[in-house]
Amino acid sequence: MTPAVSDHYDLIVVGAGSGGYVAAIRAAQLGMTVGIVEERYWGGVCLNTGCVPSKALLRNAEIASIVTQQSATFGIAGDFSLDYSRAVSRSREVADARVRGVHFLMRKNNITEIDGHGHFTGPHSLQVDLREGSTRLVTFDHAVVATGSRVRMLPGVVLSDNIVTYE
Repeated sequence: MTPAVSDHYDLIVVGAGSGGYVAAIRAAQLGMTVGIVEERYWGGVCLNTGCVPSKALLRNAEIASIVTQQSATFGIAGDFSLDYSRAVSRSREVADARVRGVHFLMRKNNITEIDGHGHFTGPHSLQVDLREGSTRLVTFDHAVVATGSRVRMLPGVVLSDNIVTYE
C-alpha cells in the first residue's frame, strides 16, 4: 500500500448521491473549498440503479405497449419484436449520461472528487481507502454525511433468482 496523501478542505462531503452532490455544489458556490467522497454510485442509487434506469425501462415498455396494443388505431400494421437486452442497454446509457453530468458539475464547481470509502478518524479528519488501493488522509473544517441507505434483508431471507434487490 502506498503512503497516504493528505488534503484539507473547508467542507468534506461523504456520499455523492442527490443530497451529497447538491450540498457540495452549493458550498462551492458559496466560496468553500470542497471535497466529496464516494465509494460506489456517483449520483446515488437513483441515478445509477433506481429511478433513472427504471424510468427509461418504463418508457420502453410504454412505447412497446402503444405499438403492440394500439397500432391499428394509428394505422400501423406489421410485425413487432422487442429486444430486451437493447432496452436494458438504453436504460444504462440514460443513467450513465446523468452520472457524467454529476462529474461535470463537480469539475465546473472545482469540487475534488475522491473515489473510495471514507471513515472518520477524528472530529476534523477522514481516512479514505481509495479504490486503487492507497489511502488518503483528508482534514476539514466542516463535514456533511450524506451516505444514503442500503437494502436490508429480512432475517432468514437470502437472495435467489426469485428474490432480488436493486443491485
